[in-house]
Amino acid sequence: MKRRAASPTPSEHEVDIAGSLFADESDGDFEVVKKGGEADFDLDFGDLLTAADGDSNAEDDEDFIATAQRKSNRKSSNVQGKSVKKGGGFQAMGLNANLLRAITKKGFSVPTPIQRKTIPLVLERRDVVGMARTGSGKTAAFVIPMIERLKGHSPKVGARALILSPSRELALQTLKVVKELGRGTDLKTILLVGGDSLEEQFAQMATNPDIVIATPGRFLHLKVEMNLNLSSIKYVVFDEADRLFEMGFAEQLTEILHALPPSRQTLLFSATLPSSLVEFARAGLQEPSLVRLDAETKVSPDMESAFFSVKGGEKEGALLHILHDIIKMPMGTPEGAPTDEADPNNSRGKRKRGSDRLSFKEKPTAHSTIVFTATKHHVEYIAHLLRHAGFAVSYIYGSLDQTARKIQVDDFRRGRTNILVVTDVAARGIDIPVLANVINYDFPPQPKVFVHRVGRTARAGQRGWAYALVRESDLPYLIDLQLFLGRRLVLGKDGQDPSFSQDVVLGALKRADLENQTEWVNKVLNEESDISALRGVTLKAEKLYMRTRNSASGSSAKKAREIINSKGWTQLHPLFGEEAINAEEARDNLLSKISLFKPQETVFEIGPQGKSHRNKAAEVMRSFRTKVAPRRITKGENDSDVDMSDGEAKAGSEFDSDSDDNDEPSKQDDNVWESEQEEEDSDSEMEVTVTSSKSSKKNKGGDPIASFQDPEIFMSYTPRTTSAAEEKAYGVHSGGVNSSHFVTAARDAAMDLTNDDGAKAFGMPTRSKLRWDKRHSKYVSRANDDDGSKGVKMIRGESGVKIAASFQSGRFDKWKKSNRIGRLPGVGELEKPGLARLANGPGHQEGGARYKHKQEKAPKEADKFRDDYHVRKKRVAEAKEKRIGKYKDGEGSKRELKSATDIRKARAIAEQKREKNARPSKRPRR
Repeated sequence: MKRRAASPTPSEHEVDIAGSLFADESDGDFEVVKKGGEADFDLDFGDLLTAADGDSNAEDDEDFIATAQRKSNRKSSNVQGKSVKKGGGFQAMGLNANLLRAITKKGFSVPTPIQRKTIPLVLERRDVVGMARTGSGKTAAFVIPMIERLKGHSPKVGARALILSPSRELALQTLKVVKELGRGTDLKTILLVGGDSLEEQFAQMATNPDIVIATPGRFLHLKVEMNLNLSSIKYVVFDEADRLFEMGFAEQLTEILHALPPSRQTLLFSATLPSSLVEFARAGLQEPSLVRLDAETKVSPDMESAFFSVKGGEKEGALLHILHDIIKMPMGTPEGAPTDEADPNNSRGKRKRGSDRLSFKEKPTAHSTIVFTATKHHVEYIAHLLRHAGFAVSYIYGSLDQTARKIQVDDFRRGRTNILVVTDVAARGIDIPVLANVINYDFPPQPKVFVHRVGRTARAGQRGWAYALVRESDLPYLIDLQLFLGRRLVLGKDGQDPSFSQDVVLGALKRADLENQTEWVNKVLNEESDISALRGVTLKAEKLYMRTRNSASGSSAKKAREIINSKGWTQLHPLFGEEAINAEEARDNLLSKISLFKPQETVFEIGPQGKSHRNKAAEVMRSFRTKVAPRRITKGENDSDVDMSDGEAKAGSEFDSDSDDNDEPSKQDDNVWESEQEEEDSDSEMEVTVTSSKSSKKNKGGDPIASFQDPEIFMSYTPRTTSAAEEKAYGVHSGGVNSSHFVTAARDAAMDLTNDDGAKAFGMPTRSKLRWDKRHSKYVSRANDDDGSKGVKMIRGESGVKIAASFQSGRFDKWKKSNRIGRLPGVGELEKPGLARLANGPGHQEGGARYKHKQEKAPKEADKFRDDYHVRKKRVAEAKEKRIGKYKDGEGSKRELKSATDIRKARAIAEQKREKNARPSKRPRR
């Protein structure tokens, strides 16, 4: 029985939502009222599905709608005469019935603010740039209108939608959402990420997909290798656009954008986007609509954070201290973790239908924690150290094998492990349900990276914690983050009732517990050579990371010096409570008294022997003390007799001494403390607001000078609505030392008419175009250094940029030859139905599952005259022992006695064969 599509006009069973809805712009919600001003009622999408066709005779649709109506009536009856405002449902957006049903089964009842703002704009086929904090539903904001626009599979060749993601895990997550929301449609969706087989991806592209979800590098590889025509693409999405448009993907995006049609619809989504769209000019936006939500909060209000000041050599111990004493992380494998045999959705090695669906076994543990580190070497070191400590740990990083990445993430998602150690490859877009904690082992060099990291927790109304370890070299970055978030910085116990969800609270860890954990780490490093070797590699990688990470602002570096010299840097964190803070203070006071204690007697004068006149050493010390003590007393008396009339000069000298002490260079990282003078002098770090102020100058008579500003007509000038520090943090840059955002680059830009052709002025030395390569012992072109190829063989793409020559390897031609495929249909032509078998393998039935042969054959009998007789004889013996193939029922052994059951079974099989092969006997006619 076929289902009819939703009619454009409402039927008699539908509610005229388009005419009865009005938006309340004041609070961002929608209220549904009945026509004619009668009693209002609640309309929730999860309760009432009104977009289904009223004339449809499908019983399942009628039962589904009837159940939703009864639920809605039951809910409305619970409201005693109150009008409850709720957000406008998805049915008000004019979506089709299949999509609405899929949205309901996904669990979405009311659209989030970013969905309510962007979906109507996308349906109007306008270019949209959307920004909302992590966990706000940005993926569904561009997937829902995409499915509504594409409707179903097109028989004409050519992909119609392209979604680009910066990481493989984010692309896999987007594929999962597209499949869940695309139920009920025949849209074909494929995934193209690095690490998977190119041949399989060739077959997927040959099946005429409608939606392509890919990473830029692998998609460009397939485009060049297969010579793809992208003129059919109408819908392009750049997920996590600010990361995609950084320098790492510049060449790939330039080549891809050059091949896309200019009439496409372009969407950009991310949690951190600048207000100026000039940095996304390469995306080809045409009159885009900018939607920036949660620009004030930036992070989830349900997230609580704590920042701990540590020393460089105590980071491993601080991490263990947080896991043991603050998070209370259990040791060993989590209780009730599903095993490979008991898990019905096991995805190790084979993929079963429905494995993408979230079940109760896919829920992480209550102590699930993600630890973010700087490099892959940190990941391996921390993972091995935590496993040695007894924790259940998974880990992923960018260069890890794709299959291993899937297994590691799957173990964490299903609750087999409690800790996931990652680099920033998992900082963006990865949705792990009910994640409890996030630990920043290495503090992020950019504020927006911190926003993406902590956005993995406190999602969808859940509570979560974010912890960060801050060294002295990381403190300027913390101050940049504090300015970016616009929160109050609380040091130790100085703050009055600090809020962990609204303030940036900084303090130290418990000294006793930290020292115990650090001592255990040092013991492990001395005993375990493997972990010690990993730590050595990590230290080398950290040096390179410190040289290449983004530098902090000069003003933050100055303020960091003041904080380090204050008591708040070493005070216990308020997270431990008032009693622990008082006990820690008593311990510190006791240790300070012990360290400052100076006995009056020397070691020669201690005890009865020291007081004896026979002890010559004690006599020498006593005589020395009688000579030195009067001088000290005399000096003190002379100091007290000094005239204090010139106290101002003394105060000035004290100030000079203090300033001299403070001006001593600190032994910190050069990238943090050293900054250019023009950066310190510029006003790019703070918001500049010019307001009227009274002058403090006075004339000769002592009267104040009248201000030139007339308070009645003078208007204060605010250059920008948002702080420049926030805009710089949102800016698109690579994160290197010399990187800068667009405003800084535009300020320093200049046009040189004399050197327009690249030639130097007369008399100026010209730079050589070649340099000596020590590795290959030859001269190479400097142009390869500028474009990042470093001597690797490159080719020119269609857009003119250099791309890797390995993209034209000829593997696609070999694949076509091996599969006996001639010419593939071009864009606009009708697809060939026979190509669908290529993506599913041989023997695949259309619409069915993919099967693999599981037949096990026994080896041949060993031949005495062959050289490998003993090897084959051993194989036959193993086959008989394992009962493989013809030895399954114990056959092959002459001495083996069959049981009565085996004889009866063999006779039954023989009788069946005779009946099947029986022929009527030819008897002569009488």
